[in-house]
Amino acid sequence: MAQQTAKSLKTKAISDLEAGKLAQALKKAQLGVKKFPKDTDYLAIAGFVLTEMQQYRKSIPYFAEAAKRKPEDPQFAENLANALMQTGQIPRALSYAEQKLKVFPDNKELVRVTDEIQLKGKNWRLIIDHATKRLQAEPDNAEMLSNRGRAYGQIAFNEQATRDIARAYELAPDVEDIAIRRATNLHQSGDKEGAKEILDRIFARNPKNAAVLYPLAESAPEDEFPVLRTAIENAIAQSEQRDSVLEFAKAILLRRSEGLDASMPQFAKANTAQHESNPYDPNLEEQTFETLCRLFPVDAPAPSSDVIQSPQPIFVIGQPRSGTTLMEMMLSSAPGIAGCGELMISGDLSAEPYQKGVPFTSEDATVFAGEYRKLLPPIPEDTIAFVDKMPHNYQQVGFLLAAFPNARVINMLRDPRDVGLSKWIRRFPAPGMRYASNLEAIAHSANLYRKYMAHWQKGFGDRILTVPYEDLVSDPETLSRKVTDFCGIPWHEKMVQPEKNTKLVKTASIDQVRNKISTKSIGGWRAVEDHIRPMLEGFDPALWPEYDLS
Repeated sequence: MAQQTAKSLKTKAISDLEAGKLAQALKKAQLGVKKFPKDTDYLAIAGFVLTEMQQYRKSIPYFAEAAKRKPEDPQFAENLANALMQTGQIPRALSYAEQKLKVFPDNKELVRVTDEIQLKGKNWRLIIDHATKRLQAEPDNAEMLSNRGRAYGQIAFNEQATRDIARAYELAPDVEDIAIRRATNLHQSGDKEGAKEILDRIFARNPKNAAVLYPLAESAPEDEFPVLRTAIENAIAQSEQRDSVLEFAKAILLRRSEGLDASMPQFAKANTAQHESNPYDPNLEEQTFETLCRLFPVDAPAPSSDVIQSPQPIFVIGQPRSGTTLMEMMLSSAPGIAGCGELMISGDLSAEPYQKGVPFTSEDATVFAGEYRKLLPPIPEDTIAFVDKMPHNYQQVGFLLAAFPNARVINMLRDPRDVGLSKWIRRFPAPGMRYASNLEAIAHSANLYRKYMAHWQKGFGDRILTVPYEDLVSDPETLSRKVTDFCGIPWHEKMVQPEKNTKLVKTASIDQVRNKISTKSIGGWRAVEDHIRPMLEGFDPALWPEYDLS
């Protein structure tokens, strides 16, 4: 009888919820929580009704208790992570979502929550503030130091990031997450041996850790391939959920051991796993393009802040894997040029005018410029120009050139077939890179990039220089001189030796830019064209006149 009553009450609560009778549904769910305290469904229903009522803070205790009782159910974890984010508890939300992603790899809702948090620089600043307050009372809290170090790194405060991560590792070298973060930091700084030493120690203790197997697949010497391959395959076999990180680790090891062609089916499998949890929406991207174009109509004068300040901004843009990191490393090799990496600032500052959907004005541009400079990472006092090389700033060109009258844009252009292949055979977990794990989406995103640049060219053409990657790597001195002339900065001979630049590198080009400039990757797509046919057929030849895509 009690079971029937519980079921009846639950049915009525769900019926009210589906009918939009939220107050009645909540009342029944809360009654169920009291009368049937062992039935977790009532906790979930009460929490969900409260989120529908946008009372996220009140929903948290219900979701937290449900997740505690049923840790094997991902839905409760999804709901709690989202509620924490919606209430502004960013550090807690990110930590919880990432912790649960280890249990439920590639869970769509958990991925969405982490994506939404990570896309905004202001969220990383909230995490820094939260950790700093905790550290005032607990200066040797390794977890807080590590979290703050990571957040510093996301907003390009690299010295602070390295300091915190190094200290965290000194305090807690056996905590795997902290050790992996230290290994990553060392690798980004150019110390591959130090990074691998740490990874090897973790691997010896935990040979199933995907976060270790993936970088080892990229860096292990050939004599370690058999042991590593066995470990990766065992980890995949023992994983209850399909894990795209492990699938990519296997693909990378196959490419290194058996060649690119042999590894392509495995890359397809890895990308499919990743794309299922983080799909690309071409219609949404087209809407974004149309909205941004309306903010900067070509038939109206371009807005301008008319505020010229030093140091001069140089924005390096293009598709990821088109040579943006190489260009930044070349420029920042010269004295007085500060490389700031991939800054989130313009994406944050453009969110409000984008939401308004009305043309961007000169007054808006003045505010944008002031806020942008406030949020810059520390740069040396003698800096004459700084480089922001966020590739996807090709969407933000209007905001940037309106805000900074003395800014210049370097648009890196590369054969989209080589760019596409390069994306396909690397793992890109970043929120803005969800198109990289689907061949049709890679082509769509590439075509859209060309449409963006055609639009900006009409309004700001004299301040945009397009640099073909193929020309740059074939004749770096001539092209680098062309870039410096365009930007109005001195050329320096160090620019043609970017491999000697000791700047920290966080992008997928982390290892390539430590080597001398080379042309060996040009045309690499031809060797595996049968494997990437959907991408090749998706490029619009009319948008790529520089390359024969027929």
